[in-house]
Amino acid sequence: MVSVPTIAAIRFGAGLAQHLPAPGHAGILYDSLMAEARAQFPPEPFADRLTRLQTRTTLLQASRAADTTPARRAEFERAHQALRDASFADLRASIAELAYARTGFHERLTRFWANHFAAMGLGGALARTRSAYIDAAIRPHVTARFSDMLRAAVLHPVMLVYLDQFRSVGPNSPVGRRQGRGVNENLAREILELHTLGDTRHFTQGDVSQFALLLTGLTVTPQHDFLFDPRIAEPGILRVLGTGYGARRAGLEHITHALDDLARRPETALHIARKLARHFIADDPDAQLVAHIAAAFSQSGGDLMVCYRALLEHPAAWASPLAKTRAPVEFMAAALRALNVPRDGFLALPSRRTRLDLADPLQNMGEAFETVPSPAGYDDSAAYWVTPQALAARIGWAMALVQRWPDGPDPRAFVDVALGDAASDALRRAAQGAETRAQGLAVILASPAFNRR
Repeated sequence: MVSVPTIAAIRFGAGLAQHLPAPGHAGILYDSLMAEARAQFPPEPFADRLTRLQTRTTLLQASRAADTTPARRAEFERAHQALRDASFADLRASIAELAYARTGFHERLTRFWANHFAAMGLGGALARTRSAYIDAAIRPHVTARFSDMLRAAVLHPVMLVYLDQFRSVGPNSPVGRRQGRGVNENLAREILELHTLGDTRHFTQGDVSQFALLLTGLTVTPQHDFLFDPRIAEPGILRVLGTGYGARRAGLEHITHALDDLARRPETALHIARKLARHFIADDPDAQLVAHIAAAFSQSGGDLMVCYRALLEHPAAWASPLAKTRAPVEFMAAALRALNVPRDGFLALPSRRTRLDLADPLQNMGEAFETVPSPAGYDDSAAYWVTPQALAARIGWAMALVQRWPDGPDPRAFVDVALGDAASDALRRAAQGAETRAQGLAVILASPAFNRR
């Protein structure tokens, strides 16, 4: 049977490491949330990334002008490369947040919520802004209330552009009456189905349509800052799930009121509880565990710290075996952590090596950086990451990593560092029988045991 410290490190944290003790009990994991709330390696702020993107766009237009010069083209190339370098720095930082965390529970939750509120920058104006979106809209609210995170995610420019909300216009608004523009229901539907209530049986198409009208007014400026514009907001009372919102003059407060109500609904509590249990514990989690988390959510008004305590205190959360699959970023971070790869050297990787060693392998494993497959995010089932191409990419990446460590640890000792008592006797024999040190290390990192959590 796998011990509590091993389960704590692998199921809830960043993985085992020789230089860091595994969390001995649930209380250590819980206490780590506040201690590790601040990012160690924050990405470039959203406003700064926007400035960089706008500069590149301006220089691109100048480089394509009929009277352009080699100097203008060179200036654009420098700006474009600087943007790529900044994005690759974000990638290294996102992996380092897990690999070099003392515990990693907070970072794992940040990744969970970033997938729950899946969004990415589209087009040149918001390209490579997902990391900044997560840092601004998700991370600050991981230990706050769900309603705070819901507001921050929904009102962020990346979400508004990703789900085409900036195109939505109330038909009876001043702009709607003058231009005949219509409503886009994407954001309204995803808030109800993905972010809050979960099951489509809990709402009707009428709720979606009314909610979409209520959300008109949410848009972005030409510089892609958030803006509530009353000129495109639908006036009047709009009914969502039986409750009326709005007024003759629409305001942002009517939208936030509706979001807060959705965040407090029992259906939302159950949806969030089930997703948390499914993400951390098993594809088909214990029903009593789900009910326990949902009750904590409802009774606390969506206080996420109370929900995490409920998750950690339930016996089902500590049952073995480890039944989930590490996502590609989690797999990479756990390998770097177990091998004790020097932090400063990893963060200083040049862009070319970042692309070859991290970005390209992640794409081949199925988790391309700065992207999401859909507004539903990545599937959270254990089998989602287990495809022939993805597994081949994991094995190839593990082999390439250990080849750079000719003086790496002895595989016979490393199997305990990387997996502790989660390592099987068969894996220990395979590590011991490897022809070379590198092969032994690669066998461990590519093993099913190391890829589980």
